[in-house]
Amino acid sequence: MFHRKDNSGGILIATRGCPNKCEFCAVSVMYKNCFKKRPVEEVAREYGSFKGKVIIFWDENIAGDLAYAKELFKAITPHKKWWSSQASIHAGQDDEFLELAAKSGCKQLFLGLESISQRSLNKANKTFNRVDDYYRIIEKIHSYGIAVQAGVVFGFDEDEQGVFIETLGFLEEAGVQNATFNILTPYPGTPLFERLKREGRILTYDWSKYNARTDVVFEPKRMSREELLEGFIRANQRFYSLGSIAKRLSRSAAGLWWTLPLNLAYYFSNIFYGYEGLRRSGEGKSGVLVEGVGPDH
Repeated sequence: MFHRKDNSGGILIATRGCPNKCEFCAVSVMYKNCFKKRPVEEVAREYGSFKGKVIIFWDENIAGDLAYAKELFKAITPHKKWWSSQASIHAGQDDEFLELAAKSGCKQLFLGLESISQRSLNKANKTFNRVDDYYRIIEKIHSYGIAVQAGVVFGFDEDEQGVFIETLGFLEEAGVQNATFNILTPYPGTPLFERLKREGRILTYDWSKYNARTDVVFEPKRMSREELLEGFIRANQRFYSLGSIAKRLSRSAAGLWWTLPLNLAYYFSNIFYGYEGLRRSGEGKSGVLVEGVGPDH
């Protein structure tokens, strides 16, 4: 059983794996597209055993089985704690899921938006993400008082240099509270790795460089490696600039009491630590409340 107990909160796992089969995702490969669930009563008992207020569900996709998730939320509601986790975007279309999540203490959901290009999503076998629905889904999640952290990947074959500014514009207009940017990385065993290997586009087999933050390990299709890395750095810097923070957080008050301090912390980290700060900010876990403050990845 994987969890941590301390005076501030806890980490636990209710499910493992993800039923989706995205081309770039190592999770589906690791778990062979299986989605495993612990008994609801067992999870709720562990959830209630933590002394602190803040709980992290360290699941790859808490919404992998909506019926299971709803029963789990009902079971943990009496404990009156706060929690965060990752979910497929389809969860944001289900009012019952969102209502039960909010009542049970959900303060944030990490959504793997990945791209604002439908062509990129289609090629990555993530067709269940519909870009045309993004604004509406994010607005609906906000309406339940739940903050949104967007997972974004740069470097898809359809991405050109304009993708960085276009993505940031979308995130700001949608009022996304936080975002995790990553460089597309073809992890060994994934369909993406096999495709890029066949195409002769893998640049290194030094696995230490497969970090999605500081190295580009493949040859991008519509920009250079340098342009991809530079665009990634600039996206992080602009997203956590004062202007972007003000614009984004003015769109929704969901979680403002903790998302504002978190955004400011990233802003000052960029000032004092530069790119090293961006790298270190990626050493946490997607879509979670870290140390009772906010999401990190």
